[in-house]
Amino acid sequence: MIWFNTKGSIPEGWHELQGEDVLRPKQWMLSFLERAESNGYSVIEPPLVEYYSHYQDLALFDESAYYRLFGNDGELLVMRPDYTLQIARKLADGHEPMRVAYAGAVYRRTPKHSGQPHERQQLGLEWIDGDAPDMELIASFLSMTERVLPQDGLRIQVGSAALVTAVADEAGIPERTLRQYLALRNLESLRELADTYQYPLIAKLPFLIGDSALDELREVAEPSLTAAIGEVERAVEHLRSIGLNVSYDFGQTGDFDYYSGLTVTGSIDGRRVLSGGRYDSLYGHFGQSRRAFGLSLDLEQLGEVIL
Repeated sequence: MIWFNTKGSIPEGWHELQGEDVLRPKQWMLSFLERAESNGYSVIEPPLVEYYSHYQDLALFDESAYYRLFGNDGELLVMRPDYTLQIARKLADGHEPMRVAYAGAVYRRTPKHSGQPHERQQLGLEWIDGDAPDMELIASFLSMTERVLPQDGLRIQVGSAALVTAVADEAGIPERTLRQYLALRNLESLRELADTYQYPLIAKLPFLIGDSALDELREVAEPSLTAAIGEVERAVEHLRSIGLNVSYDFGQTGDFDYYSGLTVTGSIDGRRVLSGGRYDSLYGHFGQSRRAFGLSLDLEQLGEVIL
């Protein structure tokens, strides 16, 4: 429930909450963190504010979504838009495999008059330099969050940022441009790219969704895409074998541009509650390269579908 105050207004996109809307996310987060710690995960809490230079040209495709502010000495800062970047900054110089858990708020500006809050509560897990296959990490995440996330009604879609990279390389397109258009679902710009570079698959990617997408993609894919397609297929088959409702989405590339392998989303009643994937290339921006995979839950969206 949003608490309305007749004595004064607050900026658009910020909400005052009360009752269950305050207690339930905090209970979810505490239960999750206690379980993660008891299972050997390192629980961390990075700072709310970071230098904007850590994120510039490295994270959100829609840069207007950053909540930027100036520090007392005039330095440009940003309120935490994402935990993964902060974890990468902290652990980039490490050498031992790590399993990390977090829970808290992220801040991203939402469109004016959309009714969506700028502040969202998340919880998540990240695996750094581990040996487990991505499909097993997805299953582990669902097991660790089973007290919060109901699997009845959960629909998972798997894609591949590596596939998008391969398409960009084949077509000779700047990779960030292609990934940005896909992330923002800019269909007109994707059609223009497909025409300009004479690579029709570019315009088809956003529509390669569902069970038929695998065969449709294979009919038109170049040999250089085979490895990425096969990785997605193996992940989908494994997750189906353990009873999950899983399908393909070859047009998804994640909200952030650091993903480098499998990408994963999960929805309930049309609301996206789960997202993440592999991002091996991220750690090199902060130090040495490390293999990394992570998933998170959006507790605001989850709260809308759990009564």
